[in-house]
Amino acid sequence: MVITELWMEHSQAQFPAGYGGKDVNEICVTSLCTNASGCISSYIKNSQKSIDIERYQILQKSQKDLENVLPFIEGDAFEYFSRLNEMCNIIIVEASIA
Repeated sequence: MVITELWMEHSQAQFPAGYGGKDVNEICVTSLCTNASGCISSYIKNSQKSIDIERYQILQKSQKDLENVLPFIEGDAFEYFSRLNEMCNIIIVEASIA
C-alpha cells in the first residue's frame, strides 16, 4: 500500500481500546501514536516528499519504539500499531530531509 492509503485507513481506525495512557514495554503508546501521527500527517500534506530533520528524527525514534512495543500486543492493537510502524518505515526510506 502507498503511504496515503495507509494513512487514510489509519485515520479512520479507532485507537485500540484499553491502550489510552498505557505503557507497553515501558513506552507510552498514546504519546508514541500522537508523535508519529503528527509527523506522518505533515509528510503527507507536503507534496515534495520531504520532511524536516526534527520530524525525521521523531519518526526514527517512533519506529524504534514501535519495534519494542509490537511483540507485546496482539489483535486490533497489533494491527493498529503495525500500520503506524509501516508508515514510519516508508517515510524514513523515501523522504528527503529538508
